[in-house]
Amino acid sequence: MIGKKKGFQIPHVFVILFSMILIATAMTYFVPAGTFVRLKNAAGNTMVDPKSFAYVAQHPISFLEIPMYIAKSLVSSSTIIWMLVTGTGAAEVALATGAFDVGIKIMINKFKNQQMLLLIGTIILFGIYGMRQNPVGMVGFVPILILFCRLCGFDAMVAVSIIVAAAGCCQSIGPVAPATTMVAQSIAELPIFSGIGYRLLVCAAFLFVTGVYIVRYAKKVQAHPELSLVRDMEDDWKKNHKEEADIAEVPRMTGYQKMVVVAFISLTALQVYGGIFWQWKNVETSAQFILMAVICGLVGHLSPSQIARSFSKGAEKMMVAGLMIGIATSIAKILADGKIIDTIVLSIASVLSYAPNFLQGPIMFVANVLINIFIPSGSGQAATVMPLFIPVADIIGMTRQTCVLAFNCGDGLGNYFLPQSSALMANLMVAGISYSTWMKFFGKLFGLWFLLACIACSLAQVFHYGPF
Repeated sequence: MIGKKKGFQIPHVFVILFSMILIATAMTYFVPAGTFVRLKNAAGNTMVDPKSFAYVAQHPISFLEIPMYIAKSLVSSSTIIWMLVTGTGAAEVALATGAFDVGIKIMINKFKNQQMLLLIGTIILFGIYGMRQNPVGMVGFVPILILFCRLCGFDAMVAVSIIVAAAGCCQSIGPVAPATTMVAQSIAELPIFSGIGYRLLVCAAFLFVTGVYIVRYAKKVQAHPELSLVRDMEDDWKKNHKEEADIAEVPRMTGYQKMVVVAFISLTALQVYGGIFWQWKNVETSAQFILMAVICGLVGHLSPSQIARSFSKGAEKMMVAGLMIGIATSIAKILADGKIIDTIVLSIASVLSYAPNFLQGPIMFVANVLINIFIPSGSGQAATVMPLFIPVADIIGMTRQTCVLAFNCGDGLGNYFLPQSSALMANLMVAGISYSTWMKFFGKLFGLWFLLACIACSLAQVFHYGPF
């Protein structure tokens, strides 16, 4: 209708990032310019000398130079961008073989008379899968899980929470997550996937709390269906699907599909090992993703053209994120060329320095949660905040590994309560669950997540979580 007022809508992330570029450029005119001296440590990594700050002459950046900064940033970020593109392409090839779909269906069929045992097993399975895969890529599993949960006496909310909450919390910590941990550690000059032991421990804690939360709700709904948060939806389904198809008609996993699972797990383990012990960087990791796509596709009995089409389909999903990285990186470059990034770092460090040591990690985590409201992309946020927070960590004595953990938690956990998050909204839309209904279920759990993240970041800071 003409004249009808539209409610507030959060702008596209490109608009937000470009607005940040304009603000950053304007800041070069009035924020005092200053620099730290940067030195190479024994390991060859660039570190900030916290006692070397000095003010220098102003270096304002022309607004007309903004397009050139964006273009140059896209070029300089190319190794990170192509690492993400090849990673999503490889994952799409593995999924195209059907190995993971069939494997989960077989598990559902085998344990269908042991509902709680299967529910716990499924939560653990998706939690492990979430360490690598973003829940937005698991949307295809939602209908299968909803059917199973309903046959067990649960509801659609349980099915969605398995993906969004169980897989989501593990994706947030990201022991082997390419789009977040890999990018953040690359910027922080840390070995790829280093510090994985503590991340796995934190993941286990999050998954345990999340699993208990989901199982308690499932038991309540099973015993008292009227307490379901989606009761109307469940009543309607029962009325219209009295003779639902039997999931016993599940195909057997072929030998080819078994080899795909083995290949995928083995090559993922090789990437972790190579990043930690062989110092693999973005280029080497991209090469391994290409190898993974070819091997999984061939052992999965896909034709060369099918492998190519699947790889292209997956790669397309990450192109927007790749552009976001380039645009976001230009913000840091403008601040650096304007000689004000160190002044900003000094200000943030000064605030954090007044906080007790054990609170510095949680404060950095909270800062990342707030930033995530405006930059929901994990890789885009990493490119924006890590160049700022790494020097802060150097100055206040926080390890870069703790800084990356605080980023992981702040970026990831917020994705499951922010309505602009594709990882959340895609799964809710497939399940037919409204955002407000999800928040009735998820609100208390997010409070627990927030507390756990603060504890994890605090312990990391106290125990000097390494390397560096």
